[in-house]
Amino acid sequence: MTMQSGCLLSLTTFSVLFAPDLRALQRAPAPCDRYEAAVRADPNNVEAASSLGRCSVRDDEMIALGGDSIHLAFRSSWSTALRALRHAVELDRGYSRAYRSLFSILFAETRDGCSSVTQECRYVSPVLRDGDSVLTIPRPVRLNVPGVDTYEEVIRESQATRRASLSEARALAEQWGAVAPNDRRPHEYLGQALLRLGDAGAATVELEYAATVGTPASKRELFWDRMEALVRSDRGEEARRVLDEAARDPRRDTTRLHSYTLAGLNALLGRYRSPPPDTSARGRELRARRLAQLDSVIRTSPTALPPAPSFSALLATGDTSGARRELARLDSKLAPRAGMQKIPQVDEVTLSSAEQHLALGDTVGAEARLSEIEQTFKDRRFQFVAMAYGPRTGLGRAWSLAGDVAAARGRREEASRMYRRVIGLWGGGDADLKPVVDRARARLDSLSAR
Repeated sequence: MTMQSGCLLSLTTFSVLFAPDLRALQRAPAPCDRYEAAVRADPNNVEAASSLGRCSVRDDEMIALGGDSIHLAFRSSWSTALRALRHAVELDRGYSRAYRSLFSILFAETRDGCSSVTQECRYVSPVLRDGDSVLTIPRPVRLNVPGVDTYEEVIRESQATRRASLSEARALAEQWGAVAPNDRRPHEYLGQALLRLGDAGAATVELEYAATVGTPASKRELFWDRMEALVRSDRGEEARRVLDEAARDPRRDTTRLHSYTLAGLNALLGRYRSPPPDTSARGRELRARRLAQLDSVIRTSPTALPPAPSFSALLATGDTSGARRELARLDSKLAPRAGMQKIPQVDEVTLSSAEQHLALGDTVGAEARLSEIEQTFKDRRFQFVAMAYGPRTGLGRAWSLAGDVAAARGRREEASRMYRRVIGLWGGGDADLKPVVDRARARLDSLSAR
């Protein structure tokens, strides 16, 4: 669940207003108690163990420990849920009702903390692996604080310890698939676990099989996982096929896969497909306003001065000092403004800066600039990556440049990977991108020949 709370009350205000209710809530029977009692009465009761786990996973209620509303905790423990669900599938490896909640815990990066008293979710916890258990210690969500993103902080903490949980998820999916080979669900979970573990190639095999044996609805739900696995394993042709299928699907969720997202994914895969123009009254008004602003800028701009020598011209004449000054001027355009967050972009200025740093032999500066672009491509939430990729050849140039930098620094495997990305994702794309692909192929061949 994603929390979209308004401005938070302070923890002190929360304590003063709602502490009596929290203490009363703590004394009331918890909804999962009856399942815990059933498991104690019969440890081999699969349904009771599964129900205890599922109930505990769904219970996001906060309580005040010992009546002290300053020290809030979750009413139900995810460690208890994890043990109960593991026990259920140990008793019956094909007991499908236990697996969904089990994978929810193992894949989770956050746990939201809510209150039935306030009807709000004001807390969030990282999901920290600790041996065979998970720890979820809630903290207040801080909103509208410059430079502070509680959710990002929590996710980073969760990711630091999550490999053991992902490895367990992979083993459990394999276990389930062994007893239910024709069920799409274990293949879905296995593919998702492999993708999170960084094995995109193996993830693709599982996810594509799950899509083949699944229903139209389940296939639709798998779109983003399939697309991410195919892109990260450089399978451009297959990714374009999956994208085209989704674009033609009359029942696709247009809030998650709208026309601008389709255009962005096509750009990622080497095809230019501009989104349809906004023909609404609001769209026409915005276009008219932008044209008026542009006309005003043109009319009021001073007469242009003669152009200064370009970076390439300065370098060609051996004026490296002038070239460095020109590069410094260019980099000043990319410096983040005070109080503003810099959003990485694949634009002509960023690419030119990387190329010029590399031309001057500054591989460190070029790598730093290119890492800003790679940060966007590597975003963990693949479906939320900004898909405005700038110039037609922008991404391919960026990937090829990253290969050049890696090769110059002696990292041949990384260089090969970047060149293969250009070839794999853009090979078979639009005809005008072929020179970019050919260049990457030539660089890869040259690297292999050394």
